[in-house]
Amino acid sequence: MNAMGDMSDPRPERGEEPDIILLGIEKTSFYMYKGEKFLNQLLLSDGEFPKPVLCVNFETLFDAKRVLGDGFSPATSWAIHPEIIERLRRDDDLIETDA
Repeated sequence: MNAMGDMSDPRPERGEEPDIILLGIEKTSFYMYKGEKFLNQLLLSDGEFPKPVLCVNFETLFDAKRVLGDGFSPATSWAIHPEIIERLRRDDDLIETDA
C-alpha cells in the first residue's frame, strides 16, 4: 500500500522486506534465498509473483558465506537461470544491491 492508501500498487513500502530474495554470486550465478513457494511462478514468463524481487549480489561465494554463515550452500539452493534474471531486469521487477 502506498502513502495514499492505494492498494493498486502491490510493491512493498520502503523498509519492507520483499517476499522473494535471490542471491547473486559474481553476478553470473543466482540462487533462491527466500520465497521458494513462488519459484514456479517466477520461472514462468507470464507468472504471478510478488514484486519487486530483491537480488543481493556477492563478489564471491566466500563473501556470501562470510555474511550468511557456513550453512549457506549453493548446492542446497534452487538455481535461477541468468535469462530469468535478465527478464526480471527487463520487466523492471528486480532490485539489485551489492552486499
